Amino acid sequence: MRISFISVGPPYRGGLSDLSALIFRELGQEHTVQFINYSRQYPKLLFPGKTEFKEGSQASDFPSERIVDSLNPFSWFKAAERIKKFNPDAVIFRYWNPYFALMINTISARLSRVGIKVSVFIDNLIPHEESFIDSWAARRVLANANHIFTLSKYVTQDVHRFRPELPVTTLIHPLYENYKSRYSKAEARAILKLSDQPVMLFFGLIRPYKGLDILIKALGLLQNRLPDYKAYILGEAYENEQKYKDLIQSTGVGSQVHYRNEFVPDEKLPLYFAACDVLVLPYRSATQSGIIGIAFQMDRPVIATRVGGLGEYIEDGKTGYLAEPENPDALADLILKFFQSDDRDVMVTHVKAQKSKYSISTFCSHIARALEDE
Repeated sequence: MRISFISVGPPYRGGLSDLSALIFRELGQEHTVQFINYSRQYPKLLFPGKTEFKEGSQASDFPSERIVDSLNPFSWFKAAERIKKFNPDAVIFRYWNPYFALMINTISARLSRVGIKVSVFIDNLIPHEESFIDSWAARRVLANANHIFTLSKYVTQDVHRFRPELPVTTLIHPLYENYKSRYSKAEARAILKLSDQPVMLFFGLIRPYKGLDILIKALGLLQNRLPDYKAYILGEAYENEQKYKDLIQSTGVGSQVHYRNEFVPDEKLPLYFAACDVLVLPYRSATQSGIIGIAFQMDRPVIATRVGGLGEYIEDGKTGYLAEPENPDALADLILKFFQSDDRDVMVTHVKAQKSKYSISTFCSHIARALEDE
């Protein structure tokens, strides 16, 4: 089968790019795949981070065609013509932000007019921080689609609100198999100068819906109940970080919290996951979480809130815990339960046993089967 995949990919950084690269390489094992990448993903005005790109030469060998400029409609026409020339059996667009809706609508309309079947792989149909444009954007993205892929039943429900007749394949977010464990827990802790103490990790971009303030309040509640813990908060803040710094100080957990406002590069990521016992994600809202795919790949259980599609991924009591959202007390109780029982060792075993279910090969075989059935 010949497949055109239009998505962000290396040299852009982040989970979206990394997962798209994994999908491209896995599908390419049995199919001929064209990867249409971005020449410009966001204008500087709309990108709140320090850089969009991976460090060093990590992305230099990725074989994509960097055609799509999100600000230049002529590049959209060029991409459509390049896809037509490739003559694919199927096309997959990756969609995660309303900003890209008009671009996808424009290219997919040109492809549909010549009989090329269009699928859309949707991470978020409605963003976490909603705006007036979201419904309009959702209709534009779905307008020319023949098939939809989602990563949770939660997003599938959003799709069917707009087009209930549209075929949807609901997948489970796969593991980030590009990350390999290079350290034992003892080795990682020696490098970070940690002892045999409870260690938690909050990881990923910091935005209001991620609920970092809820975690910090929960950590304050644990001071006398779990006095020797260490919490790493690692991620680039896409908002004013001062409120979190102030909260860390006001709750008195400054000596136990290691907070770094920066994007953790690929080569450093395994160190922190190896050193921690558990990933904690106190989200206020969610569709799914790629960070869980990293944690499971690195054999770490997850304590998260029961929102969106997170409960479809975490087996409560086996591969992690699910807490009620917006509740620091409940989150603190589950963290304490994790460290004061045998769960942290048992859960690692459960995570390892479940990994084949979340493999990239299993994920891509479902994609290929759905495309072939169209």
